[in-house]
Amino acid sequence: MSQQILVLDCYRHTLTVIRSLSLAGYEVTLGVTADELDRGFVHVSRHVSSTWLHPDIIDDPAGFDAALLDFLGVNPRLKLIYPVGDNSVRKLASIRADISPGVLVTMPENDTVETCLDKPTACEVAKKCQIPVPGFRTVNSAEELRDAVKELGFPSIVKATDSRALVLDRKCVFVRNEPDVDALVDSWPAGRADVMVQNEIKGRRHNCDFVAENGQIRLYCESEILRTDRPDYSGITVFDRSIPPDPIHRDYCQRFVAELSYTGLGLIQFLRDVRTGESFFLEANPRTAATSAIAVHCGVDLPAAAVAAHVGNFSESDTGYAINRLQHWFEGDLLGIRWARKNREIGLRESAVWLASAFVSLIRADCHRTFSWRDPKPAMKLYRNLLAKLLIRDKRV
Repeated sequence: MSQQILVLDCYRHTLTVIRSLSLAGYEVTLGVTADELDRGFVHVSRHVSSTWLHPDIIDDPAGFDAALLDFLGVNPRLKLIYPVGDNSVRKLASIRADISPGVLVTMPENDTVETCLDKPTACEVAKKCQIPVPGFRTVNSAEELRDAVKELGFPSIVKATDSRALVLDRKCVFVRNEPDVDALVDSWPAGRADVMVQNEIKGRRHNCDFVAENGQIRLYCESEILRTDRPDYSGITVFDRSIPPDPIHRDYCQRFVAELSYTGLGLIQFLRDVRTGESFFLEANPRTAATSAIAVHCGVDLPAAAVAAHVGNFSESDTGYAINRLQHWFEGDLLGIRWARKNREIGLRESAVWLASAFVSLIRADCHRTFSWRDPKPAMKLYRNLLAKLLIRDKRV
């Protein structure tokens, strides 16, 4: 009888996780909210054996805690939990001590999770490991923001210290002159205290996915971000390619992992300066990356390997992976065009060029964020929902 595993979060990259674990022989139970069951798409995958309906982690955290502990109590076969996103990683870290010792949560230790999810703290760890980090300051008010920008100088960026949060509906805001500072100060929300200012580094982002065991990287895959869902390249990846492991990035990742005695799955992002070629640490994520499908497609089965590392039966060796493979997120392109048009960042001509690039990427891609010929139903439902969102303007979608 196959081993049962509970996967939490219904994100697009959850499909990568459940497909990987199902093919590895696990019986996948997917945690879903009532809304996800009604309008979601992940649960229709053929790789989901069953679903568990639970209260929303954000809206009803106490209800989720009680429901999870009760569910584990009446399902003695369930011995593994796999959290996909930041919210469930944080939640499980907070209640880990209450979960039966016989149930294994497949994520790094709580101290590692807390370190990685707090961006300033992660940057301090990187500096300790002699990994280059852009100059940064953490600010707690609009006045401190002005002082930080004055100290760091132009150009700078402003972003939330928490990867779940945004600044002005963006992952980061560019600050290149005094009017940019004034605009941020004028829009500063009351009580906000979760922002950091960094020197801007102009260059390409690199995603370094890995599975580590006791502070040693056991599997590694690197990709270069070619386009994002924002015209200024500051958004979420929509088009990327696998590249040979950069020895500098690999070394930096190993230093970071060793410092934290890291066990589990992770992603470290670097930004390579287009002028100097120097790479700078951006952030570390103790979870499955949104772009992880490309690693699996290239032969690095991150989710299954992460579970094996926690269980203690890791047997894979880091023997390399396919390079120059392209991954595309077509839906992300469409939503990016819609967002940029709504915010008047692009005109009709730029929209047409972007849309053409999206279709070219769709054709060229070796793999896709959500679509799989062997498991087409989730993507079919997702794009049906997207069509309703774009054309019917159903605000519920």
